[in-house]
Amino acid sequence: MRRLACLLCLVCAAGATSGTAAATTEPSLTVRIDVGLTAKQVKLSQSSVRRGYYVQFRVRNTTPARRTFSVAGRTIRVPAKKSRLMVVDFLVRGHYLYASRGPSSSAIRGLFRVS
Repeated sequence: MRRLACLLCLVCAAGATSGTAAATTEPSLTVRIDVGLTAKQVKLSQSSVRRGYYVQFRVRNTTPARRTFSVAGRTIRVPAKKSRLMVVDFLVRGHYLYASRGPSSSAIRGLFRVS
């Protein structure tokens, strides 16, 4: 009987800790950020979010040529005068480089902060 009680306590304790650990690292909220791409700059409606959020980048290209937008290792191509959607989950705090490239090889860069 004593062994059964100890085993039951051990199983309950393991289940309780595994449930709370997963809950702290799963993204909890979706934040929409509008991104405007021009020939000279990249405009973000918000330049930082909290850790654990899904970020929905709505990227709008206002130039007459195709551009790319990259952040946190993900890249999308945005046709001229069109918009595209990219979702990234930020689980780690830090600064993430974003970049936009057009037909010329020059890139417009900036930093996106996750706190």
